[in-house]
Amino acid sequence: MMSRLNLTLAVLLLLSCFWLIRSSNEARGLFVALERAQVREKELAVDYDRLKVERRTAATPLVVEDMVRNRLNMFNAGPDVTHYVNGAQAGVVMDATTSRPVVPESTASQASAGGEP
Repeated sequence: MMSRLNLTLAVLLLLSCFWLIRSSNEARGLFVALERAQVREKELAVDYDRLKVERRTAATPLVVEDMVRNRLNMFNAGPDVTHYVNGAQAGVVMDATTSRPVVPESTASQASAGGEP
């Protein structure tokens, strides 16, 4: 009877040792994963701060003006390039390349079919 009890206790002791080893290994793995996540969090915080600074810098008037001039090829409007429209020409769209009025296709097709615009 005593040897059977000793054998049962030994098996329980071995099982508890295996459980302890497994749980401590799992805890080590979770700790390493936590440290990696904390390092990644710090990297992302630095990137976020850098992006906030870049956004503030990109919104300054000098940067916007430089982008408009260089990338979009736009220029300041002055009296020499301003087109004024009088009341009779209101609603007429001018072609920039030929300086002739552009007639929308729906109006052109109605005029050719005899309908009123």
